[in-house]
Amino acid sequence: MNREYAERIISEAQELNNGGWIEHSYNVARLAEKIAEKSGMDSDKAYILGLLHDIGRRNGDMQARHALEGYNYLTSIGFEDGARVCLTHTFQYKNVDAIYDNWDCTEEEKKFIENYLNTITYDDYDKLIQLCDALSLANGYCYAEKKMVNSVLKFGFKDTTIDKWKAILQLKEYFDNKIDGDIYFLF
Repeated sequence: MNREYAERIISEAQELNNGGWIEHSYNVARLAEKIAEKSGMDSDKAYILGLLHDIGRRNGDMQARHALEGYNYLTSIGFEDGARVCLTHTFQYKNVDAIYDNWDCTEEEKKFIENYLNTITYDDYDKLIQLCDALSLANGYCYAEKKMVNSVLKFGFKDTTIDKWKAILQLKEYFDNKIDGDIYFLF
């Protein structure tokens, strides 16, 4: 997978389902690229993974289901790393109930995601896209706390919310340490 092909995929997806998720995806990609450059990771890979993390939304309006739709789509075209990030990006810690969205998958599909997450170890790219997703809006970037509050206002507070917030803040601290600075200065 290269950038040109990834950008063609997102362009085709925009024709299928245009919306704020497109600009959000570009923002995740650009921030992931910047953090990757500063932390010694492959910045092209980070950009591509960030760009395609929400690609399941190409199939229309959905909530948690977009992760599985993206996984299935990217698997079908042979992009396993991207498929993986489609599933991992929304789970900053491995609890399938720790999502802001609501579940719009079958119990069998939810169980598949849970089993998948429990059989992998998050790598730095999983963590990077999780973080960049938590800092990116359609119209730019924001502190993690602002997006956390916005998400709770939109979807409600759940038993898993505090643990999700802690995981997001730990990701920020992890990448602050990797770049030896504050990632907010990369906005």
